Amino acid sequence: MTATIDFILNAARKRFSDYGPCKTTMAEIAKDCDMSVGNLYRHFENKSAMMIACLEQQLQEKLDAGITVTVHHDGLDALRAFLQTRLKIGHAQFADTRHLFDLFIAIESRHRDLLLAYEEKVIVAIANILQKGVQQGQFSCGDTMQTAYDIHQATLRYNNPINLQNNSLERLSIDLDRLLDLLYSGLQSR
Repeated sequence: MTATIDFILNAARKRFSDYGPCKTTMAEIAKDCDMSVGNLYRHFENKSAMMIACLEQQLQEKLDAGITVTVHHDGLDALRAFLQTRLKIGHAQFADTRHLFDLFIAIESRHRDLLLAYEEKVIVAIANILQKGVQQGQFSCGDTMQTAYDIHQATLRYNNPINLQNNSLERLSIDLDRLLDLLYSGLQSR
């Protein structure tokens, strides 16, 4: 069943990014999946539910990949690996999205609560990296949650779909590394 849902969501993500959410129909997604519309409705109540599931899948993929890569790094390198990995995945997800602005507006206006919930998960993941760095004597920060929030706010440029589409991955990666060098100088334990 999970394989079927993943297959449907991948088809839906492609359809939403190529044609936009307003011009995408459940019938088109069903056709892309080589199934009946009725079968599609067995898995998703409506197009909005499918959009939410697609968004959750994309956000979770970025978060999981970022967290996974930190296991292999210490505090100073873990934060860089986490943020760079999320940048690369986000860029891959949005770089070729033809109707990105339509998709972005639909998500931002109708599903802001979902975005905020995942933003909180990202902040917690950054706080965990910082806490590990503090324990290892690499970071010096009093309130890891506040510092994580501040780092997240400072790096939003590297997660904004419109920005990801309008800039090369190389340019964004170089800019993010420069920002992280500046952050590290303030975070390093003295």
